[in-house]
Amino acid sequence: MAILVAVLATAVAVAMAIGDDGPGRRRAIGFAAGICLVTSLGGWLAGRVAPANPARAVGLGIGAVGLRIFPLLVALGWLQTAGGSLRADGAGEWMLVFYLVLLATDIFLHIMDTPGRRNGGASSTN
Repeated sequence: MAILVAVLATAVAVAMAIGDDGPGRRRAIGFAAGICLVTSLGGWLAGRVAPANPARAVGLGIGAVGLRIFPLLVALGWLQTAGGSLRADGAGEWMLVFYLVLLATDIFLHIMDTPGRRNGGASSTN
């Protein structure tokens, strides 16, 4: 989780450093970062549960994806209907950038965390 938070903090720092420094832009970046942080951590935590039942494992994997994407879609829908000032300041675009950065990081962490074969890939069965 610390790596996800550190990656998002770095992305927010870069976002704040580029472009103009208006208060609306800061609000839009903060809104986008907050939504992306909550959804990314929720999806990451849900994906770490490893039940013995294969059906539950598939369900938890789908639930993790849902936790990661559905709140973002709701936030984007709200931006389109009622969040005019945040939308004008680029909150939707920053949500996309932060989501993709965190998704790439999550995929990398998942690959690094997946236990592999210890004997160089050779199969122990004949």
